[in-house]
Amino acid sequence: MPDVVYTSRARLERRVGPVKVAYLPGEPSPVVFSVHGAIAEHYKVNPASLSEPHSSTLDYLVAATAACMMGTFGGALEARHIDASGGRLTAEVVGEVELEQNVLVLRRINVVYKLIAPKEAQATVERVHGFYAMNCPMYRTLHTAIQITSTYILAEASTAP
Repeated sequence: MPDVVYTSRARLERRVGPVKVAYLPGEPSPVVFSVHGAIAEHYKVNPASLSEPHSSTLDYLVAATAACMMGTFGGALEARHIDASGGRLTAEVVGEVELEQNVLVLRRINVVYKLIAPKEAQATVERVHGFYAMNCPMYRTLHTAIQITSTYILAEASTAP
């Protein structure tokens, strides 16, 4: 068995109803989890009874997965001299949750990147996009349990807003 190289530790509190607070490493402020919308409906939580609706743990998992993948993709691009910082690389992510035996289960995550770069970078971007995901810790951890896909749109630098 490989040596453990990092141990993540967090402290959690259940406040009231669906509201939970997490104290995470590296975060100066606690992170609040709760429910909203369809998730609140599923758990029969009246949205009006929520003093503050917050993102669910499922929302955080979707966003964290996409953020990790984006970091890996951007880092791989920059290693090949394609600038992916300063808003040049953005992403929209969609997580699809299904009902399985009355349990909400995250089944699919799709990430769509938009990269502002010169047209000449197309071949390199395509090559990087073909291999980067397996170098992402979140993708590698989750891809056997959740279908995770990504695509990209290359916008020429001259058309940037």
